[in-house]
Amino acid sequence: MGDAVQHSGAMRHHAARGTLEERIRSLMRAGGFEVGEKFSTERQLSADLNVTRSDLRAALAKLESTHEIRRKIGRSGGIIVSDERLERNINTVESLPVIAKRQGFRLFSKVISATLVPASASDIRLLELPDDHPMVYNIVRLRMIDDMPLSVEISHLPSALFPRFLARDLTEPFYTMFERDYGMHPTVADETLESILSNGHESQLLEIPLRTPLMRIRRIARNDSGRPFERAIDVYIAARMRFTMHHSGYVRLSATAKETKESKEPKEPNEPEISSRER
Repeated sequence: MGDAVQHSGAMRHHAARGTLEERIRSLMRAGGFEVGEKFSTERQLSADLNVTRSDLRAALAKLESTHEIRRKIGRSGGIIVSDERLERNINTVESLPVIAKRQGFRLFSKVISATLVPASASDIRLLELPDDHPMVYNIVRLRMIDDMPLSVEISHLPSALFPRFLARDLTEPFYTMFERDYGMHPTVADETLESILSNGHESQLLEIPLRTPLMRIRRIARNDSGRPFERAIDVYIAARMRFTMHHSGYVRLSATAKETKESKEPKEPNEPEISSRER
């Protein structure tokens, strides 16, 4: 109880001077809050600053417009410390425009190219396509955030699942169109994340120097019946993104690690040897 009183007193001391936005910034600095951390709630902050909720909300709206904070609604919500980076969770099936809007960013897409092409061997394998000369849409889009280039997205979509897709407005969020126009409900996305340096083509599209650090995501998305319907590669300017992973749990050993572990365990007296072929 004593600690809570001291904390509240310190908050009021640091909030004594300056405009309301400056006073809020002062509180965040004084508390040493990191990006992504919950700073306070409207109720608590209005009490600490001794201001009305309406005045506080006006100040918070200004801070949100400059991406210094974002407000999260709900039982676990509050005022979250933010910055100029867009935050995205790994393995999400939420579309990027929805993620950006929730964080106070304006995101739109520019179509670079959209063609119907024969599926490659990797398309056939990863999208589980039939072998009778399937076709895929190859769509390249530039994603802009607050009028600045953010990422390049390359999508391969089975044409059999999305008839006449190229005739639609390809600046719209794809996942919205999949659900609304084709009854395709994205449920699972398997993604891998790796750091790379931009090549000449990526640098030209993203308006960045050659060999600028990028983050590349390779994605296979599946619907509610487990069928893969999208193969995509997204490359993001690393300085404008933050990736998070909110899920944790048991991670299976790789086959090699498992075999190494088992080879070191003592065998039962009557346990037969298993050859690599029998495995």
